[in-house]
Amino acid sequence: MKKHKLIIPILQVLCPLLAESTNETEDDDLAPDRAAAEVIDTMALNIPKHVFQPVFEFASVSCQNANPKFREASVTALGVISEGCLELMKSKLEPVLHIVLGALRDPEQMVRGAASFALGQFAEHLQPEIVSHYESVLPCILNALEDVSDEVKVHTGEEKGLSIQKEYYLRATTKTKY
Repeated sequence: MKKHKLIIPILQVLCPLLAESTNETEDDDLAPDRAAAEVIDTMALNIPKHVFQPVFEFASVSCQNANPKFREASVTALGVISEGCLELMKSKLEPVLHIVLGALRDPEQMVRGAASFALGQFAEHLQPEIVSHYESVLPCILNALEDVSDEVKVHTGEEKGLSIQKEYYLRATTKTKY
């Protein structure tokens, strides 16, 4: 199990790479932020118990960074690991949602867009636990739908016919009725 000692240093390098600016002319696969996201996702799918805590710590610190790219990276990282680390995230959903819902109110569009992406990932992977947080999540989603940025709207589902919000709302209201 010596190889697991490298996981934290690897994540300490990869997570900040999520904040690297992507050059529009650069091949998407070679962009540092995209490459880092793919590696973090693969690690989360294969060794979730070693990935969640370092990524959560990065997100907890970076969500308060003055640099909006790091705030964006904090919620992107949480969205990226949500499939692989789903059981661990379900058990820590309250503090995870605190970070993401705070990012939905960020003054920077790129941060709000990343938060919308993360919420979409949570809606897909963190069922049914996320439904119990509908009272705090739904108002944030509805506010995001009024966002002037198309990126935020796309991630929150306006361009997809509100499918994420409709599913979330249906599950939330169905659960509370029964």
